[in-house]
Amino acid sequence: MVREIAIFKIREGSEEAFVEAYNGVSDVLEQAEGSHGVTLHRGVENPDTFTLIVEWDSVESHTSLTQQPEFEKFGEAVTPYLAGAPDVRHVEPVE
Repeated sequence: MVREIAIFKIREGSEEAFVEAYNGVSDVLEQAEGSHGVTLHRGVENPDTFTLIVEWDSVESHTSLTQQPEFEKFGEAVTPYLAGAPDVRHVEPVE
């Protein structure tokens, strides 16, 4: 199991619109092949920063989604609220 961690910095004053847009397209991630859970977290100290955590079968499961038309729908919905490119990483548990 691999976790994708994406940190989004949102344009000032657009936080609630971002959450609404995300909620409208979160099913793209939730229903993607290889996805096993999706959560969006808002920063306490920095409420304009959101962290998306997605559990995937593998990195390839995530990268194959990015090649699908459904992912374009996700990007079109949330990108207008971003203050820059998200910081995306993949991590796995240490045994």
